[in-house]
Amino acid sequence: MSYLSRLDPRHYQLTVQTTLLLWGIWVLEFPITWQQILAVIGTALLTQRLFCYLFKLPNLLLSTLNTSLSVLLLLHAQAALWLAVAAALGIASKFLLRLDGKHVFNPSNFGIVIALLLTSEVWAAPGQWGHGLWLFLLIAGSGLVGLVGWRTMLATVSFLLAYTSLLFLKAWWLGDPWTIPQHQLQNGSLLLFSFFMLSDPKTTPAHPLGRVLFGVSVALLAVWLQFRLFLPNAFLYALLALSPSVFLFNRWLNYPAFEWSKPITKPEETP
Repeated sequence: MSYLSRLDPRHYQLTVQTTLLLWGIWVLEFPITWQQILAVIGTALLTQRLFCYLFKLPNLLLSTLNTSLSVLLLLHAQAALWLAVAAALGIASKFLLRLDGKHVFNPSNFGIVIALLLTSEVWAAPGQWGHGLWLFLLIAGSGLVGLVGWRTMLATVSFLLAYTSLLFLKAWWLGDPWTIPQHQLQNGSLLLFSFFMLSDPKTTPAHPLGRVLFGVSVALLAVWLQFRLFLPNAFLYALLALSPSVFLFNRWLNYPAFEWSKPITKPEETP
């Protein structure tokens, strides 16, 4: 077993997310204050601790920190209160919204979208990262494939392939220059969503075929929401809307569930 296969992918995610947050604050001058950072992380940790106490479960911090940083990276607000609410809603959803003993929604996705629906005082800026960090995010996301295995990342890969194909198909149909879909794809937030939210193996189908179908479904719905309903942040809403379908995929395609302690499963080890 290689070193990469033994490394918990959440440590890697945490490193990339922290790097991006610091880069956004110090270089890109994002309006993120230290008060907001403390409010989000503190609220998430307290919420996790409360529910672990109530349900008598071990208090696992890695996923909680990953959720906190995703909220900080993708959601903005002038006041820290709504960011803290998004973090609390995301963590609470892991314990309260469950099917077959598993949480239904990606916590950060749930918290961000519900906050966007609840108030106009928060916003998510899909293009906030510009194009400068696109290559870094692509390389960082590709590194995640080596940690969890390509089968686990099939939802992300299929989403990106389908989303890319649909954007170019739309440009071809309308006679637009291909620089338009190229520009749309060079979006740091899109890659951040794809590699560090959609890739969550606990809230995507367990079977490889299910992951492919799920990723394509998210891409189809995201494009429809974006270009038919002109909904900003369409991929965030698409993921939330389709997350309950994971339960159906897992019922249809029986397959061993992903465990963080064993991120890579060889085919011959699968019963």
